[in-house]
Amino acid sequence: MRRFFVIAGLLGSAVLSGGAFAEDEGIPRAAQGIWAEAGKCHGRTVSFTADALQYKGEEPQAAYFAPRESPSGNGAIHYKEDGNVDNFEYAAGKDQMIYNPEGFGMGKPVLYKRCR
Repeated sequence: MRRFFVIAGLLGSAVLSGGAFAEDEGIPRAAQGIWAEAGKCHGRTVSFTADALQYKGEEPQAAYFAPRESPSGNGAIHYKEDGNVDNFEYAAGKDQMIYNPEGFGMGKPVLYKRCR
């Protein structure tokens, strides 16, 4: 019985530290920059830096990249603050962002294209 608790404790530690590590990953350099809905760069844009996201003129907020969290296989950029379910999937092969305003599988995804 004691062996069970030791193994369970070690596995729990691995899972917790793996999750914490994923949240600490910076936004990939290739995803950083200024993006706009449908590529309309003269309008309100979204900016990504290594550790923050600024949505359409709002105050920048801390963000992180989860490389395996998107159902489509793309990595996703999330706000660090709890309570925000919206996210941006970065499709590196197409150099596009897919904004999920209500989280994965909810609402209508919006395509963002790079401005610079």
